[in-house]
Amino acid sequence: MTAPLTHHEGIYLALGGGAARGFAHLGIIRALQEHQIPIAGICGTSMGAVVGACFSLNQNADQVTRDFASHLKSDKFNNARFKVIQAAERGNDDGRTSFAARMRHGILVGRSLTTGAILPFDEFRSEISAVIPDRTFKQTQIPFFALACDLLQAREVVFNDGYLRSAIMASAAIPGVFPGVLASDRIYIDGGWINKIPVRPLLHMGAKHVIAVDVSDDYTTDFNPKRGFSMINQANKVAQLRLLELQTEPATLHWRPPVKEIHWSAFTQIERAVEIGYEYAVAHMDQVKKLLEPPPKPTWWQKLKIRLADQPQQEPPEPRPTGFDVRGIWDIRAADDDYIATHLQEL
Repeated sequence: MTAPLTHHEGIYLALGGGAARGFAHLGIIRALQEHQIPIAGICGTSMGAVVGACFSLNQNADQVTRDFASHLKSDKFNNARFKVIQAAERGNDDGRTSFAARMRHGILVGRSLTTGAILPFDEFRSEISAVIPDRTFKQTQIPFFALACDLLQAREVVFNDGYLRSAIMASAAIPGVFPGVLASDRIYIDGGWINKIPVRPLLHMGAKHVIAVDVSDDYTTDFNPKRGFSMINQANKVAQLRLLELQTEPATLHWRPPVKEIHWSAFTQIERAVEIGYEYAVAHMDQVKKLLEPPPKPTWWQKLKIRLADQPQQEPPEPRPTGFDVRGIWDIRAADDDYIATHLQEL
């Protein structure tokens, strides 16, 4: 694989999903801008992809925040997204389990089985279109990548070409909640189900400094060992936590702003989520500044030693498997079309 990001200066952000908690990403970006830290590129999944795309088009964190806040106060948003949230809340006893996790364990499955998805495809597309303008990846001001999961090939997919709206819908399509996205005979769903924070794609493409920003749920041990469902749920949390640790291990920095107080469905608390991200980033800004400090100049003696030292012939390293595909995405349609049923029978 080529390394298109090798020569870009600055830091890269790997932004994870987290629904309303994902607005903390904007606070982190705002702090980086205020401290004149160049953001060289972004790779996001789910809500991280939504925020990352908006900032990549308009490199003004404050303006992006105002645009989001305006949409969240609109009747359009409240008549669509909150229907999903209210339906989820009826089955949520403690208010802490993530929406995606509860979908995995069967909550709301009854409704999604009968309707295909809780939010219809056209309504899903309308919601994304309200915050993502009609642009392509080539029109972003900094390199941007959106991560999704290919269900047919069981592959992690990074989009870097095509329509931004199509890529964001694919990256944020929570199974059973939003319809799967069909593009070029492939079905895409929320990238967070295969990679919660896309660090490795940026590193494989040549990024030097990557900050992994984690706004997911905290790991808790409030389970009942006498109930099978509770044990299954806890075991899933352990698996997800370990996968997250493995996927973010190569990151230069791993930031986890304290967004626990923000409920995953509290979209109206965007200002507070942004504030939490901002305060966290400011408190950790020295970490970033150290990364960008120029290396000390070698002394004349060090230069002489380097010049006199034998330079062994180095063979180019063998290409490493990436574990993900890089693709473009253009026109899309709902994965519940009759075409899908016919196509799956042929596989």
